[in-house]
Amino acid sequence: MGEPQQVSALPLPPMQYIKEYTEENIRKCLAPLPPPPIKDSYMMFGNQFQCDELIIRPLESQGIERLYPMQFDHKKELKKLNMSILVNFLDLLDILIKSPGSIKREEKLEDLKLLFVHMHHLINEYRPHQARETLRVMMEVQKRQRRETAERFQKHLERVLEMIQGCLASLPDDLPQSEGAAGGAVKLKSEPMDVDEVIGQMDKEKETVSAKKDQLCDKDAAMCSIIDEMT
Repeated sequence: MGEPQQVSALPLPPMQYIKEYTEENIRKCLAPLPPPPIKDSYMMFGNQFQCDELIIRPLESQGIERLYPMQFDHKKELKKLNMSILVNFLDLLDILIKSPGSIKREEKLEDLKLLFVHMHHLINEYRPHQARETLRVMMEVQKRQRRETAERFQKHLERVLEMIQGCLASLPDDLPQSEGAAGGAVKLKSEPMDVDEVIGQMDKEKETVSAKKDQLCDKDAAMCSIIDEMT
């Protein structure tokens, strides 16, 4: 007979998988593909689980006697279980002092084990609520961070507008005005601007500047050709 296979309670070291996902293997499409979804059953920590079973299985499906009714208050039942565990632990200490070899010691240990299983089960039933609360807190933190970032951006925008207004006010009055500013002073938008709108304006300005540079280069080339012909 072969020796019984030892199943580790810990997952396998990930290095044997990491070394397969090098940049060269990924570029050559030699990296292993992800495993297919499990459909029937799977092994975890040496135990077999079904994919369609509940995450938190009822006590009856595990062959454990239920000590509380079907309709109950979690807080009250947890307090009752906590008190029962303390009382049974004191009873166990009393048994160990008076008659350590008594059969009641094993019975009291089984009672404590059953109480701890029930408390652990009730605590696990709070896990979905804990997951939802954790997700809610994470979303609240992200929302607050985005608001703070938007407020800081708005403050910087207002400071930049103030600096531009101050620079315009310090300019002399005898400067030649452009066609767009002939009717009066230049006015800047002080309301919050959209990021896409700002980027679009910057792109248009870059295109205008590049077009003017191309025109100047064409004029310079024409002047140079004329001078060359004259000489």
